[in-house]
Amino acid sequence: MAFTSPSRAAATGTARLAKNIGHVAARKNPSSLNAIKEATFGMGCFWEPAESLLKHPGVLATTVGYTGAPPNKPPPSYDTVCFGNDYVEAVRVVYDDTILDYTTLLDEFFDAQKPGLSRQYASIVFVDDTKSSEQQQAMEWKSTNVKTKVKRSDNLPYEIVEIEPLSKFYRAEEYHQRYWEKQRLRAAIAVVLLAGSSGAFDDLGGGAIGQFEVGGFAFDTICNGVFLVGAAWMILERLIARDVRELRSGDLIAEL
Repeated sequence: MAFTSPSRAAATGTARLAKNIGHVAARKNPSSLNAIKEATFGMGCFWEPAESLLKHPGVLATTVGYTGAPPNKPPPSYDTVCFGNDYVEAVRVVYDDTILDYTTLLDEFFDAQKPGLSRQYASIVFVDDTKSSEQQQAMEWKSTNVKTKVKRSDNLPYEIVEIEPLSKFYRAEEYHQRYWEKQRLRAAIAVVLLAGSSGAFDDLGGGAIGQFEVGGFAFDTICNGVFLVGAAWMILERLIARDVRELRSGDLIAEL
């Protein structure tokens, strides 16, 4: 287990406090609030790109969802997105334009995306057609990079990026939000439980753990049971989750 030094913990706490103070100040200062903006991108499978973008200075929040369908389409679910050809897995980003301008955010989008071949995993910049400057910046950004024949380190070309008008955005089911952050914790717990169920800890404490029982169940049996319950819950969570909801423009900013 990694050890966090007091100085590093203090620095992290100070950074978080400063960020929270900045959010409060933005609400109180209209000019600061005007610098907080939203952008929406199709970036392939949305789990990793959402986390990657959140690490960049100036990005205040990300959420994953579904967008890009015609207006007559009903609200989606993960299953209908996977087996349909209308909705795109997308990442909505809240960013501070005084720290990270839109053109630089487009660069970060291109570097972080992991597009696939289907509509679900398309590379798309969704532009708000009520903001002509945003559409113009996106088109100029793509045109400039295509003309200079720039490619990503893995040779992904800028030609792959589409520019489409922003449509209704639906926040994805909760189990998709901050997905890898949750899975890393779950994976660590699963490793510990599997080790416990195999008897790896039986000799610890002078054999006390190996002799530990609750209600007649040995420690390894308890670990195995907890692991199976957790695995069943992860499967059930995906089957029963129906908490997709529409996010209107500004809703994610309001949650800060």
